[in-house]
Amino acid sequence: MSAQERHILVIGAGILGLSSAWYLLERGARVTILDREPIRDAASCGNAGLISLGHPPLTRPGVSIQGLKWMFDKRSPLYIKPRLDGDLARWLWTFHRHCTRSHYEGTMEVLCELGRLSADCFESILAETAIDCDWQRRGWDDVCLHESSLDHAEEEAGLLARFGFHSERVDGDALRAEAPAYTDAVRGAIRFEDSATLSPQAFTAGLARELEARGATIRTDCTVETILLRGDRVEGVRLEDGEELTAEATVLAAGVWSDQLARAIGLRIPMQPARGYHRDLVGLESMPPRGCVLNETFIAVSPFHDTLRLAGTLELSGFDAPWLDDRLAHLTTAGSRYLRGVDTATVTQEWAGYRPCTADGMPVVGAVPRRPGLYVGTGHAMMGMTLGPASGRLIAEAIYEQAPALDSPLLAAARY
Repeated sequence: MSAQERHILVIGAGILGLSSAWYLLERGARVTILDREPIRDAASCGNAGLISLGHPPLTRPGVSIQGLKWMFDKRSPLYIKPRLDGDLARWLWTFHRHCTRSHYEGTMEVLCELGRLSADCFESILAETAIDCDWQRRGWDDVCLHESSLDHAEEEAGLLARFGFHSERVDGDALRAEAPAYTDAVRGAIRFEDSATLSPQAFTAGLARELEARGATIRTDCTVETILLRGDRVEGVRLEDGEELTAEATVLAAGVWSDQLARAIGLRIPMQPARGYHRDLVGLESMPPRGCVLNETFIAVSPFHDTLRLAGTLELSGFDAPWLDDRLAHLTTAGSRYLRGVDTATVTQEWAGYRPCTADGMPVVGAVPRRPGLYVGTGHAMMGMTLGPASGRLIAEAIYEQAPALDSPLLAAARY
């Protein structure tokens, strides 16, 4: 078998796993993708669909303190279910230590570059395929109800300008003249020129079809029980039914479950499962012409095809806790303050799923030095769809020992 024809296993059929497979196939690899769920149920399909280039990490200055005010409110942007959990306590403390200005500036430099790379990846993939995901690169609006919020959003936008993301302030009347969807309560928005929206389900399903057409094997409804080791080297996986699959390289892209699989071979990727929610609505008389974030609520809004998706909230309640109906209902209740018709539109889909959130706010992308043959791609929090294609490209470059398009210790698996 030539170097180009090596067999690569990819654990996880979300945007990161599928993107890794795309760039591995480009390099001539034979790729097998494994997932315990159908692709339509993957967390990537539940993403907001707002490809927000230059989005800051969760570890923004002051967020950990603000989170203390929110954590016991089931309708707040960040809800933490009170419980005795040592992993959660360590995660929260580490998260707090990273909510500093210096960490923010270092991470933003990397995330902005990764976001630009990902936009190029999206457009390259879409140019080569017939995926109909309603990709629209029209920028996004940070929509505010209060003048003070608008002033603060403008100040934050000024920080992004140093990374090349330009914006303008738009008053409420101008917004409503452009799109009557906005209510009279909206005071204005900060408009960012870049970024895009798409249907996450349509893109993910379309990419999977393209991968299979190009020779990849996708196996769903199969659960990886453990990663196989020979000495320190990773040589494949064992499935729950006992089947063993070997490969020259294994990509661990199983979202928040990546940590569980890594721990079984002596590694830790400290993450918390942060549940997010979305509601899809149809039948609105008017929709915003571009994606937006409802500033005071942190709800992301994306129009694609005939659907308006409201998505957001982070809920640290551990695995297997039941959905909180209050948080789903809050998407509609809060959204109706900004957008007309949201409270009377038809709900076509509701979803809740886990976002993999690292304590330092940064993804984990690349080789694992202590376990040759293992490559990790996870920890993107709510930015998986935005950053997944670029992260997949970086993993393929690492496997083939090519010069990476972006190299930063803030992304490295070795930092753990």
